[in-house]
Amino acid sequence: MSDLHEWIETGGGPHLLVPEELLSKWRGIDRWSNHENPNDQSDYARACRITSWIGTVRCGDGSATVLAGDVGPIAWINADGLDGGYLVQWLGIDNEADILPALSSKGLEEAFAAEAAEQGMLETGGSGKLKLIDSADIGTDLVNQNCSISLEPGRYNIHAGYFETETLMMVVRKMVKL
Repeated sequence: MSDLHEWIETGGGPHLLVPEELLSKWRGIDRWSNHENPNDQSDYARACRITSWIGTVRCGDGSATVLAGDVGPIAWINADGLDGGYLVQWLGIDNEADILPALSSKGLEEAFAAEAAEQGMLETGGSGKLKLIDSADIGTDLVNQNCSISLEPGRYNIHAGYFETETLMMVVRKMVKL
């Protein structure tokens, strides 16, 4: 990895995108015992049971978005001319500079239209501020890597797809304001 973008890693579990207003409600590994046990209703266990690229779990009076399905660091990339942006998950990237041209390529749009692509919704909360965190973290005590994302408050459509070229292997989640 290089220094072009801020890459957020996890300890092995999924990433979580949570509205700033709900962050203190996320309890992560608090009371976690085993995510394979359906009786374990800890926040981390519920997040780990999501196996798709986009999932939703209850968080306080709202919801948080689980980014699972593959293991690899994720970076937020603002998009020029798009009311939203991209969450890019690094699976295999030879040259990080190849990411930006790929985000505007016809191939990526085809990946979003592919049968394996996924779609979801996200509500930002009143501030429009989101945190990208390790789902194991407790919202009031973030000990792992995290980053802040500022968007216009509202609802966003999320498209997720796998994109590969000779130099890139990545899962891209495109967020667009409704």
